[in-house]
Parts: sequence; C-alpha cells; structure tokens
Amino acid sequence: MPAEKEVVLIQKATVYDLMRIIEEHPDKAYTPEELKKLFDAYITGAEQ
Repeated sequence: MPAEKEVVLIQKATVYDLMRIIEEHPDKAYTPEELKKLFDAYITGAEQ
C-alpha cells in the first residue's frame, strides 16, 4: 500500500493529467455526463 505522500503525489498527477486533457479543447464546454465519462475512462485505464 502506498504511503500517504505517494497517495498525495498520485492524486496531484491525476488532476494534472485530467486538466491537460480538458485544456486540449479550450472552446468546448463539458457537460457533467461528459466529465463523468472522462473520469471513468481515466480511472479504468489507470487500473489496468
């Protein structure tokens, strides 16, 4: 099990990755459903 510091670093990296994905299309407004699908896809990919 990762130490608390590692968990915090992983959380920050995850947010950074998702922010970069969203910034790729700055003119797009994401719906809550689209964001949920994006987060789900990211989590599923991270678990593999």
